[in-house]
Amino acid sequence: MTPEQVDLIRLSFDAMWPIRRDLADLCYNRFVELALDARDIFGGDIEQQRMKVLDMITALVASLDERPMFQSLITLSGHKHARLGVQPSHFVAMGEALMWSFDCKFGPSFTPELRESWRTLYATAQNEMLRAAGRQSSF
Repeated sequence: MTPEQVDLIRLSFDAMWPIRRDLADLCYNRFVELALDARDIFGGDIEQQRMKVLDMITALVASLDERPMFQSLITLSGHKHARLGVQPSHFVAMGEALMWSFDCKFGPSFTPELRESWRTLYATAQNEMLRAAGRQSSF
């Protein structure tokens, strides 16, 4: 990621913080629409799953300048997701749900540059998580 992309992500993250719960709801609901079998995999408390999405985004944004921490987070998450049976298609669905949610909440301020920055962050995390799980990416 470029320094400019990191700056864009941080600024947009600060802007999303007040609406984080709405954003997490939108994202998770869209995700399970796109990946119907995901409810069975993640099951349990839906509110908890929504917040886990937000927690992971928060951790990734916080570790953008700390490559070892960033790598550790996504490697551990990749292993955990593999144990749960998460498939590459689920990662693709989550990426689409995340971009869709940002577009819904940010509207015109979700510029092509901002979209590409978030997409790059997500693709990086996804690729590393899948690699840690021994799978291939397609986002």
